[in-house]
Amino acid sequence: MRRAEAEDKLEELATTDPLTGLRNRRKFDSEIDLEWRRAARSKTPVAVLMIDADHFKAYNDTYGHQAGDQVLVGIAICISDSVSRAGDCAARYGGEEFAVLLPNTSAAEALNVAETIRGKVQGWSDDQATSTVSCGIASLVPTTSMDWPILVEAADKALYAAKAGGRNQSVVASLPKLSLVA
Repeated sequence: MRRAEAEDKLEELATTDPLTGLRNRRKFDSEIDLEWRRAARSKTPVAVLMIDADHFKAYNDTYGHQAGDQVLVGIAICISDSVSRAGDCAARYGGEEFAVLLPNTSAAEALNVAETIRGKVQGWSDDQATSTVSCGIASLVPTTSMDWPILVEAADKALYAAKAGGRNQSVVASLPKLSLVA
C-alpha cells in the first residue's frame, strides 16, 4: 500500500507545475495525445485554448518575480474555476502561457470557456492592466492523417492574433475543414 501511495505521489509531482498547481507541459502533451486518438476514433471535436498573460514581462520587471508569480497563480485559479469536466486538462504550458485541452468541444463551446476565463481574470484584480489574458482557440475533428500539434499551432496563431488585435480578447482560429477530407 505504501509503495502505491509513493508512486502516486511521484506521478503527481512529475506532472504538476509546482507554482500554479496546474498540470505541466509533459502531462498536457500526454493528455492531448490520448484525447486526440480517442476523438479520431469517435469522430468528435477536440479543442485547445492557448492563454497568455498580457503585458506580463513589463509587470514582472516593474514589480518583481514574486508579484509576477502571484499573477500566474491568480490566472491559474481562474482557469481551474472555469475548467471542470473530467477529461479537461488545464496546464501551465511555459512561462506566462497556459493551455487548456477540452475534449468533445466545438469552437463555439471553447470560445465560451475562454471568455469565462478571460472575464474571471479581468475581474480578479483591481488593477486591470495587470490582470488580463489573451486567448487563442482552435477546435477540430481529428483524422488519422493528422497529428495533434496542428491543433496547438492553430490555437497559438489565434493567440498571437488576439495579442496583435489589442490583447484582453479571445480569437478563434479559422481552420480549413480538414476533417472532411477522405
